[in-house]
Amino acid sequence: MVGLMIVAVALGASLSAGPQQSGEAVLTVRVVDLRNHNGDLIFGVFKTADGFPTEKGKSVNWQVKAASGDEVVFTAKLLPGRYGASVLHDENRNGRMDKNAVGIPVEGYGVTNNPKPALRAATFEESVFELPKEGKEMRISLQYFR
Repeated sequence: MVGLMIVAVALGASLSAGPQQSGEAVLTVRVVDLRNHNGDLIFGVFKTADGFPTEKGKSVNWQVKAASGDEVVFTAKLLPGRYGASVLHDENRNGRMDKNAVGIPVEGYGVTNNPKPALRAATFEESVFELPKEGKEMRISLQYFR
């Protein structure tokens, strides 16, 4: 009986302490302006320009979701800090950005802060944002060239 009471008291104490804080913040990114619902969206978050925007192995978070709606939401738990994120609309699900014969992308893409340079890819520095401990919600508007 005493043993059961000790377990009950210990369990109550651990429940009242609440969840442990991991120090992570939640980044929520809403991807909008999809031209269709074909294929997948490939989402990557990066700490540096190295590998941005396409190298999964150099990202700190990498997710793939079906392009199933007019808006697709990605959520990542990250330590507060400085990041840049990108999204590719991989319409044919081949895992990479397809380009035409002269190198112009034929699939949509976007990065955080939504820069839309006309004759070059957006840079990591243009996509950089601060993720505070409270978390952050952002939108990426996809851009298509054809």
